Amino acid sequence: MPEGASHQSDSHTQRQAEEEILAGLAASLGVVLAKPERIALSGGVFVEVDAATSDMGVVVEAYARQGRLKGAQPKKIAQDVLKLALLKREPGWERTRTIIAFASHEARDSISGWLARAAAEFGVELFVVEVSEELRVRILNAQRRQVMVNADLFADDLVVQTDAGR
Repeated sequence: MPEGASHQSDSHTQRQAEEEILAGLAASLGVVLAKPERIALSGGVFVEVDAATSDMGVVVEAYARQGRLKGAQPKKIAQDVLKLALLKREPGWERTRTIIAFASHEARDSISGWLARAAAEFGVELFVVEVSEELRVRILNAQRRQVMVNADLFADDLVVQTDAGR
């Protein structure tokens, strides 16, 4: 692949979308959000988040997925819920507003069962930011490209055994 060219499954569009999601969330909440340095927790561990206010009163993870979550995607959300729950359990962080911002009602609404209960129990808000139709189409196109590339990758790794080789 030529230098500077992007792989079809590159998530550049999702990263751009996450920036727009964060800007929309910031406007909705009336705050300024920026990417913070990694956050030190007790025990010598650190967490990274997508955005936070300068006083760390609001901490956010953004998720650009359009449509229902599939495959390992709910696991990514579960990891974010756990990370944000851990942050809120740290002394001095108990009042921090923790949010996972989605760009799709369908993605947010596919968080159900124990995962939805855990988010509610740990005070992690599942917030939907309305995005423009143009952005939604760009995200959907990127998702389609990723599915095609991933299907090709899986097909390349597929081994079919037959009785012909016996």
